[in-house]
Amino acid sequence: MNTTPLPFAVAMALFVVTASLSAHHGAAAYDIEHPTERPAIVTAFEWRNPHALLRFDVKDDTGATEHWVAETAGLVILVRAGWDRHALKPGDHVTVVGFRATNGTNSMLLRRVVLADGHELTNFIPTQ
Repeated sequence: MNTTPLPFAVAMALFVVTASLSAHHGAAAYDIEHPTERPAIVTAFEWRNPHALLRFDVKDDTGATEHWVAETAGLVILVRAGWDRHALKPGDHVTVVGFRATNGTNSMLLRRVVLADGHELTNFIPTQ
């Protein structure tokens, strides 16, 4: 015989779902207090769910090439901000601005991309 009341079961199910959603969308893995800006060359732009990935190369202080990856917002947010799957192509010279991973890896949460012509692609819905 099941003695668990239905309201309790529903509340627990909602808690589990909302807890996993908020954990997914947190920025705790990134240093959001100190933006990082890197001149870069795009190596790949992966338009996929749940977040697109921008892969790019930068030169370190010694001139060696570092491979980086930046995670974007969800595709719906990118489309509303003017992006599409062809927004960035391998070989594009850009400046990438974002928040570096706190674990020291060459990864970041993307804030914006500045194209060679000065046009900016933001990683959020513009408020204008």
